[in-house]
Amino acid sequence: MDLEILFALLQTIIALIAVLALAYLVLRMARRLNTGGSSLVQIIEKTNLSNNSYLAVAKIGEEYHLISVASGDIKILKDIRAEEVEASLEEKRKRLEENPINSRLAELMKLGGEGPAKKLVQARKKQ
Repeated sequence: MDLEILFALLQTIIALIAVLALAYLVLRMARRLNTGGSSLVQIIEKTNLSNNSYLAVAKIGEEYHLISVASGDIKILKDIRAEEVEASLEEKRKRLEENPINSRLAELMKLGGEGPAKKLVQARKKQ
C-alpha cells in the first residue's frame, strides 16, 4: 500500500516537471515569435477592444503606426512620431523599474546562483 502511494507521488512529480518544462519551452518560443527578432514589422504594444478587435502600435521599418485590427480587417489609423513612442516606452520602463516588486525581482536576478534567497534576506536586513 505504501509503495503504491510512493509510486503515484513519484509519477505526479515527474508529470509536473514535464508540464513545467513544456510550458517554459512554449513561452520561450512565443516570446521569440512576439518580439519578431530582426523582423521589419514589430508590434510594440496592443490593447484589446473586444474578443475580435484591438488597437496596436506597430513599428514598420523606422516608422510607427497606430493600427486597428478587427476580424479580417486591418487599418492604419494614424502615423505616430518616433519620439512620442520612444518617450512613452522609456516612461513605461522607468515605472517598471520603480515598482518595488520588480526591483526585488531584479535584485534576485543580479544575485545569481549562490543562494539568492540568503543574499536577499541579507540585503533586506541592511535596509
